[in-house]
Formats: sequence, C-alpha cells, structure tokens
Amino acid sequence: MTGAHLDGPGQAEELQEMGSTAFAPLRVTPVGPRPFRFEFNGAQASDVGLARIATTSCIVARTPGLITSADPELIKITLQTRGRSGIEQDGRQCVLTPGDLSIYTSDRPYQLAFTEPYEVIVIGVPRAHLGAHADTLQRRSAVRLPTDTGLRHVVGGFFRAMTDTLKAGHTAFSGSAGRHLSDAVTSLIISELVDASTPPPHSDLTDQILAYCMTRLSDPSLNVDSVAKAHRISVRYLHKLFQARGLSLAAWIRHQRLQGIGRDLADPMLAGRTAAAISARWGVLSATHLSRALKAEFGHTAADIRRTISVDPTARS
Repeated sequence: MTGAHLDGPGQAEELQEMGSTAFAPLRVTPVGPRPFRFEFNGAQASDVGLARIATTSCIVARTPGLITSADPELIKITLQTRGRSGIEQDGRQCVLTPGDLSIYTSDRPYQLAFTEPYEVIVIGVPRAHLGAHADTLQRRSAVRLPTDTGLRHVVGGFFRAMTDTLKAGHTAFSGSAGRHLSDAVTSLIISELVDASTPPPHSDLTDQILAYCMTRLSDPSLNVDSVAKAHRISVRYLHKLFQARGLSLAAWIRHQRLQGIGRDLADPMLAGRTAAAISARWGVLSATHLSRALKAEFGHTAADIRRTISVDPTARS
C-alpha cells in the first residue's frame, strides 16, 4: 500500500483511511495553515504491519469511539526519523526527536501530535505474538526510548533497513519470507525492548511537561505559571525540574514558537499571510519585536526569511 499526495481537500481523510486499514481505525486532523501533504508506504510481513509515513503538521488520534472489539490488538513501535512529535497514552506524555523509539497500544486511546513536518517508521505487532511480554511493553507506552545508547540502535537500524525497501517501491513480503521477517521483528522487539521497559522514575514529569507544551504552542496563555498550574506543581518546583536538564522552560517555549514562525515564513505556500498572522498562529500576539527575536534566534529577520525562501530558519537551532 503506497500513497504520495500533495495539496487538496480530502488528503487527510485519505491518509486516515490508509493508516486505519494498515493498523486500526484512527483519525487524522491537519494542524496549522499549510496545505496538508503526506506520503505513505506500507506493507505486511505475515500479520505484522510495516509503514513509513511522512506528513505535514497534524494530530493522529485513536479515540474511545473508534475502538471496538473487532479491531486488531496491536503493540505499535515507532521510530522517529525526522521532525518531532508529542505522544500521549494512559496519562503519560513524552516528546520524541529523530532517533527515538516509542511504544503504544491500539486497544486504548492515544494521541500523536506532530507540530512540524515529520517522518516516522511504524511497526504494528499483534499482541498475541508477544505473549506475556506485551504487558511489560504496555507499561512503557508513551515513554521516550533513545536509540543512541546500548543495543537499541540495532532495533532502529533494522527498522530503517526494512522501510528502505518500502521507499524503493517494494510493498509485499509474502510467503515464507514474510513469516521469517515477522518472526525476526517480534524476536528483536522482545530481546531489545522488553528489558528496557521498566517505567523510569518520576523524572518523566519533565518529558510530560514538554509534550504538554508542544501541543499547546498556539495558545497565547501558555507560560511557566499556566504550565505549573496544569500539572499541580509550584513554579519553583517546575524550575527545579528543568534546571536538572540544563533548560529554562520559558526559553524552550520561546524557541519552539520562533522555530515554527520561521518555518512558516519560509514556506512559499504561506507567502500571502502576514508575519503578524503567522506569529499569532504560534501564540505570539505581539509582532513588535518579532524580527529582532528571529534575528537573535536564527540570524535572519522576518523580511530576510521572506526574501530568501531557500533559507532554512531552523539551521541554527
């Protein structure tokens, strides 16, 4: 199953149908002013689903109303290969960056928030294939699993190799080859991810807060005070959490917003929108100091970015 589509009405619905057919019913909602675009390359290896998906900004959700007893029960493993995303399931939230693995399950609601163009590799394994290990993996849903340490890079490399064949146009792994590949995927997930699946300590709260903020950057009221209140912690404790990471939450929010503004200013599709309208879409209602802020962040003013569309405003991020 392959799709490569550009702008036009109904594109989100088409991706939604392809994703639902490959895995389980889900909903795709475009986000932001950009025309929605997507690429989908999918295949089956026995009853394990494989897909490489790239789209513009959107929310992908499996809502309670979409879940029925007739749906396949899948443990889904994703590898973020481009862009960033926020994932939420079972009250846990985290932010994923390129090279990160994540786990979530199709039998309970989840939400994936992609606030910028992205690419992910998705593997859907029937829960029954994993036996008792499925419960262990489930307890790790919506937790970031980096692939730059230990043996998890083996999983990431294997997933990339599989989906490279999808990008090359091969969409079927049939017969004994498909069964062997299915067994290999299942064995690799068990051997490399189960031992890493003990939930981490409460420090995950920092990742949850970052995921919360990522999905609310367009809200002008998003700030340190509102975030602390939403998570029922004091501002002082919030600062302490982020100091342990060497971060300032206020500076992180500002940087994410400016990245989004710079990216939209450089998008030819949005050339007709004013800088003020674009900044408002990212929760910045005052455009007075916008160009100065962009200059400090990326080395280009709003006018510079608009004059040189080929400039990547995130290059200095």
